Order: sequence, then structure tokens, then C-alpha cells
Amino acid sequence: MHTSKLKSLINKLGSTDPSVRRASAESLSEGDERAIYPLIKSLRDDNLGVQDAAMRSLMAIKGETTAYMVLPLLRENALLRNTALIILKEMGETAVPLLSILLNDRDDDVRKFAIDLIHDIQYCDYPEKLVVMLIEDTNVNVRAAAAKTLGALQYTESIQLLIEALKDEEWVAFSALEALTLFNDDSSIDPIIRLIDHFSDTIRFAAIEALGKIGNPKATPRLLEFLAKAEGFEKMVTVKSLVQIGDIEKAPEVKGILYDMLKESEWDDKIIAIQGLVALNESASIPQMMDIAGELDMSHPDHEDYIYMIRDAIIGFGCNKHLLNILKNESMRYKGKVMAIEIAGTIRCAEAVPYLINLLNSEYRDVKRSCIKSLGEIKNDEAQTYLMMAIKDEDSHVRKSAVSALGSISDMSAFEPLMNMLHQEIYNDVIDAFICALIHINEELFISRISEFSENIKNLVSDRVNGFNPEISC
Repeated sequence: MHTSKLKSLINKLGSTDPSVRRASAESLSEGDERAIYPLIKSLRDDNLGVQDAAMRSLMAIKGETTAYMVLPLLRENALLRNTALIILKEMGETAVPLLSILLNDRDDDVRKFAIDLIHDIQYCDYPEKLVVMLIEDTNVNVRAAAAKTLGALQYTESIQLLIEALKDEEWVAFSALEALTLFNDDSSIDPIIRLIDHFSDTIRFAAIEALGKIGNPKATPRLLEFLAKAEGFEKMVTVKSLVQIGDIEKAPEVKGILYDMLKESEWDDKIIAIQGLVALNESASIPQMMDIAGELDMSHPDHEDYIYMIRDAIIGFGCNKHLLNILKNESMRYKGKVMAIEIAGTIRCAEAVPYLINLLNSEYRDVKRSCIKSLGEIKNDEAQTYLMMAIKDEDSHVRKSAVSALGSISDMSAFEPLMNMLHQEIYNDVIDAFICALIHINEELFISRISEFSENIKNLVSDRVNGFNPEISC
């Protein structure tokens, strides 16, 4: 940026008009080190828009100088301190060398802020200093922050000292447990198991949870022993850990807890509950799982993952009465019903055919299309009869699905009905489905009779059949 323009923008930071100050602060994001101090001063502006613009411009002017000049704000009021933390975090690894000196600061808060920034940046080239703070710092919050950060940095040389920190004050011990969970080191199992008898509810809970996350079967006997006398929330946490370890089958009378988790808990707990119910082969849980799936929105990225997870769990139970009951349950949510239909096809559940045939009368297009696809995957004579009827459906989407299903079955009995209906089809995408199906059933016979069809169909065939165009096939 030219010096004259830079000076003009800096001068405008003193304007009486806040919109001018904000615009100037925004433009200074393209400035150099000369803009840093004026922008830091603008962080104290009485207009929130100016403050925000100044903060964003300082984050844009990345570099050691910016980080160095922002550091003193950590001693200011809460607003400026939090702003400084945001800026320094954005600086990333550039800021970390400058934080080292703050670890010796007399102010407990400043030391903790420095460690928290290292934790958030996820980088430190002097982790041994954090180890010293874990052992020697006089402030419990600083020691806890050091424990948490050593875990985040995966500094393995700190494992034994983190194990020793389990004997520290509650908050430090809690943070040490969190850190040890990230290492997944066998040497920490016995010390964590001993904390199941801790007098603090918080530490007991954290220890049980940590054992589940680490997942070492060595903890199973002690967890089972504790489960026998545990109550309420501790009982649920113990069950969760046994599921994560993979030993839930050894735990007595846990189905009720897993069902409660499935019904009332957050999604992290629901996932564990589903894993536990699958491990117990509790197929009776299928309706509840389907109901949960019916509440989810496929457009939400997390929900899509949950739906596939539930789907895979139900597939694992195979063809059973609970899945069939959903197919005939009229009160089941629409999305759950569609999932059940699709699963029946995926696992080729022949017992589902009568229910799928009945659902072909549904008023919902997607239900009908899912039924047709599943009937095509199951591939039996009764299913094929109804698929032949569906190629005459008034809904082109349903016709297309039925034609594709018959093509996947590839039974010669469908050839003539498909040929006859192809003459009547008007939509090119459905015509294309007819062509692919006929090619799958008997390509040679279909090509030998191509003269029966219109030029449009011949042109579409040329895009699909070897000999017409060898580069494209169904």
C-alpha cells in the first residue's frame, strides 16, 4: 500500500463518523506493520463495528510484529483480552515463540492464557516448559491447563507425569485424565482404574469415561464390579464404557439403560447405545432406531452420517420380525418407512415381499419407488409379477424404477412386456431405462428388432449399445 494512502486511512480512524472509521479499519487489512498500532488503538473504539473491523484487519496483517504488539492486551479488560486471544490464535504457529516468556509471568491468568493459546494452536516447540508448569506451578488452573495441553500436543514424555498428576487437586486430575485418554497408553490403565474408588463424584465419572475412550479390556472386570453397585448417571456411564471397550455382552441387565440412552441422550450417547444394542443382538430395538432415523434431516451433514450409521446397524440384524412389522406399521414416520423398505431389499429379505407389494399402493411416490427397487433386489417370481404391472404406472418416476428393477433381474419373461411398453413411452429418461433393461436381458434379440422403433429410440440406442457406439454402455 502506498504511503500516502496508508497515512490517509490512519487519519480517518480519528473521524467523528463511525462508518468512516469502520471503512478505514477494514481497508487497513491491506496495510503493513505501520497500520498495526493504529488498529490496536481502534480496538478501544466505542463503536462495535469499528472494533470488529480493526480486529479482522490485525488478523489479516499476519506476522511476528502483530503478535508481539497484541500480547500486552492480555492484561487489559475482558473485551480486549478476548480480542487479543482471537487474534493470537489466528496468528497460529507464528505467535507460539512469543508466548514462551509469558509462561514465567507473575500473573496466574496470563500464564494460563498463554497455555490455552498453545492448546488451541496445537503447536509448541518447547513442551518441556509445560511439563515443568504441570509439576511446579502454584496455580491449580495453570497446572490443569498444562495437563490438558500436553495431551493435545501428544507429548509422550509427559505420560508418567500426567499419571502422577492424577493425585493432584480435582481439577488438575480431571484434566490429566482427559490428556491420558488422548494417549491411549497401557501404562495409564491401572492408575485410572484405581480412581473408580475416588471420593470425588467428578473424578469417578471422568475415570470411568476415560477407560471407555481408551478401550482396553483390562478395565472390564473392575467396571463390571462397579456396575453391580452403581446407580443413576454413574451406571449409565459405566455401561457406555463397557460398550466402547467391546465387553457389553458380559454386563447383566443393561438393555434398559441402552434403551434409555437411545431415547433421551445426546447423539454421542445414542451412537454408543446403538453399538451396545447391536452387540447384544437386540433386534427389538429396530423400531426405536427407525423412529429416530425418521426425525433426521438428510440435508444436514451430521444427520446424514447418523442415518447411515443407523441403517448399517439395522442391516446387521438381518431379516427379522421387527423389520417386517415396520413395513406393515402405518404409524411409522415416512423416512423410517422408506429406510425399512430399502434395507429389506439390501438384505434380500424374501419374507418382506408381501409387505412391499402392499406398499406399492402407497400415495407416496418415494415409498413406491423404494418398494420397486427392493423387489428388484430380492428377485423372486411374485415380485417380478408386480414389477411388470408397475411399468404401466401413470407416474413416470415409478415406471422408470420398475423398468430398472426388471433389468437388474434380467428374466427373459419381462422382455416382451418391456418391448411393448417402450413403444408407448414418451420421456427420454424412461426410454433410456427401457433400453438399458432390454440390453441386460437380451442385447442380441433387442438389437435384431431395433427397426420396430422410432428414430428417437434408435438414436438413444446408439448411445448405449456396443456396435452403435462402443464408447458408451449401460
